[in-house]
Amino acid sequence: MPFSLYPDNRKKKRSLPRRFPVIFPLVVFILILIGYQISEKTYNKPSIGVVELNGIILESETIIKKLRILESNPLVKGIIIHINSPGGAVAPSQEIFTEILRIRQFKKVYASIASTAVSGGYYVAIGADKIYANPGSMVGSIGAIIQTFNFEELLNKIGIKSEVIKSGKNKDMGSIFRPIESEERKLLESVIFDTHDQFVTAIADRRPMELEEVKSIADGRVFTGRQAKQIGLVDQLASFRETAEELRKNLGIKEEMSLVYTPDKEKLIESIIELDSVSILKKISSQMGLFYLTTSFLEKQ
Repeated sequence: MPFSLYPDNRKKKRSLPRRFPVIFPLVVFILILIGYQISEKTYNKPSIGVVELNGIILESETIIKKLRILESNPLVKGIIIHINSPGGAVAPSQEIFTEILRIRQFKKVYASIASTAVSGGYYVAIGADKIYANPGSMVGSIGAIIQTFNFEELLNKIGIKSEVIKSGKNKDMGSIFRPIESEERKLLESVIFDTHDQFVTAIADRRPMELEEVKSIADGRVFTGRQAKQIGLVDQLASFRETAEELRKNLGIKEEMSLVYTPDKEKLIESIIELDSVSILKKISSQMGLFYLTTSFLEKQ
């Protein structure tokens, strides 16, 4: 009997991509087209678009692309940006905020805060027409911060010395190899204070609060959703689904509505490639419409 790695001389089944490397892409393409046609018939009705903003904000282009996909879909009557973020870089937060302001000229945009929308996460939220939060959501942390470390003493103990060649005296400002000098501290503080002022001004412009009111709470503190509502940082206390229902009512749409998501296409393609033949159709059918994953949950009124 010849030697076999598999019991009973039975070879392990290979997935569809490995058995048919040429045919597989064609099959996937056909299935996607079928899914698109089905979705056109199934979801040819008014929808609410949803953009998920999760985690630290380090770039803006991903969220902006998703917002624009939903903006360009005539069936999407309004958009919810569902936020669960501790903030991040200032400029990307401002870019998303600005994009939401632009889209609001054409479609209503609501912000729904999940567990957290602080710092840059809250900056994004204030661009929306209305902000909704759970009573226990974390909201606020209005401010800006620069952090660095000073390892000079530690490096001296182990005999390591930093040598710096720079084009200007402030080029290594904030270096971890030496203390910050008083003049450098003033320069960094000016950057922080200006960034903080931009944040505070944006809140005063967008929320029903006077500038001095915003300044009085803009010291980095965090509020619960309920506290945030009391001081005007959010409009109403509501879950994500309640927010969607409020948007549906405010859009004046009485028929059944669907939530339209914009999934990451790269992740979708990767996950399809890893599937076996039995699971491919299930995966594609769960993300009908080429760009949209649609889930209907709102009942007819």
